[in-house]
Formats: sequence, structure tokens, C-alpha cells
Amino acid sequence: MKTVIGLDIGGTKISGIIWDGKKVLDSLDIVTPKNLFEFRRNVLKLADFLSAKAKPSAVGIGMAGLVDSKHGLVKLSPNIKFVKNLDLPKLFRANGYKNIKIDNDANCFARAEMLLGKGRNYNNFLALTLGTGIGGGIVIGRKLYRGENNLGGELGRIAIKNNFLETDYKKLRDKKDYVGAGRLFGKAFAAYVDIFDPQAIIIGGSYGHNESKKYLPTAKMEIKKHLFNKTNNTKIIISQLKNAGSLGAALLIKE
Repeated sequence: MKTVIGLDIGGTKISGIIWDGKKVLDSLDIVTPKNLFEFRRNVLKLADFLSAKAKPSAVGIGMAGLVDSKHGLVKLSPNIKFVKNLDLPKLFRANGYKNIKIDNDANCFARAEMLLGKGRNYNNFLALTLGTGIGGGIVIGRKLYRGENNLGGELGRIAIKNNFLETDYKKLRDKKDYVGAGRLFGKAFAAYVDIFDPQAIIIGGSYGHNESKKYLPTAKMEIKKHLFNKTNNTKIIISQLKNAGSLGAALLIKE
């Protein structure tokens, strides 16, 4: 694999790497801008900074929200409100980058886990990112399931009681209510297991990884209360893969 740039664009930060297929040559995180002008300018500046380390052959982009990977279009990004029907590949091509691919950020996380992380051990698993919002990736038979319109996998949209999982997660996260978050996740995990029957649920994202010791014990107890199949042995795993989102974006170039 030739040297590529991988960008992981989230609601709070944008993480970038330049990768030669074996190791990360350089990386940089920047704060996600608050308006479209600065966003367009800063993602290009980040790519140019990474390009100084080694000339890239391509750019892979993972972005939070509804991303049509087939047509390279970000339809909307709930946590980056100013983004709507944004053609990021066109922006990069206009600035001298030729081979550009884009996907949902959680799909990129799932791809990195499948090829480089804990997901290497499983044929069927769910990937869940807990950060500014909630993202999801579905791997079936070691292939990403995208849905009919390439927009599937929004695991944060499952409804728990009267709200979507993502809505209640944000409230509990902001209140630092880890017991409440654990109970919420336990119910959601049980629903995922009953619907998909995966071998594993692999969790990443800043909150998902950094706060796992605070919410996961409660979640594991709660999931047992709500499972339809009480004998299910789906594993709940915290990702240990550094730069997972950016790596998954870089791996887009291999597809």
C-alpha cells in the first residue's frame, strides 16, 4: 500500500494521520471548526501538513453523519450543524489531491477493527463509537453492511423508552452519570444482541474508551436482565487500537 492520508472528522476534533500501510509516519489533531469556511480551510491545511512528511498517493476520509460513500457526499452531520450535502472529495480534488474516498466515521472504525484490531478474531460484530455522538458499524461475514442506500448502521438511533439512545447518552454523559449510562447501554446492547446475534460488540470513541471502567460494569449487569436469549455469549470489548478512525479512513483506499 502506498502512503495515504487518513482523516477522522468528528464533532469535537479532527484527527489526521499519514500512513505507509505498516506504520503511522505522523499525526495531528485539530479542533473541529465552527463554520463551513474555516472547516473547508482547516481540513485542507491539516492534509497539507501531513503531506509534508511524505507525498501521499490518496486521501481517505471518515466523517460523522449520513455519508453516501458511493457518491462521496456528506448529506448531514448532526454534530457539525453547518454541514449539509457537502462534497469533500470535490474540495480535495480542487486542491491537487486526486484519489479521494469517504465513508461514515464509525464504518471507518469498524473497518480498522476488522483488519487491524480486535475484530480480526470475528466474522460478525458491531462497532460502536461513543464520543460527541454515537456512531455504529455493522460487520457481517467480514464485510461492512451499509444498507440499500449506503446510509445504514446508525446504532445511536435505536429508541430506549421515549428517546433515541444518542439523545439520552448525551444527557447522562454531560451529567457524568456513569451508572445511568451503564443502564442505558445495557438495554441498548441487549437489543443489538437480540437483533443481530453478533459475536462481539467493539466499543471505541473518546467516551467509549476513556470512561469504560465507569459505565461498563453496570452495562454488563444490565444486559443480562434484558436479553431475550439468556444463553447468548456476545463479548463486549473495548477497542485498544490507536488512531482507529483515521486508520479505517486510510484503509478505504484499499477497497
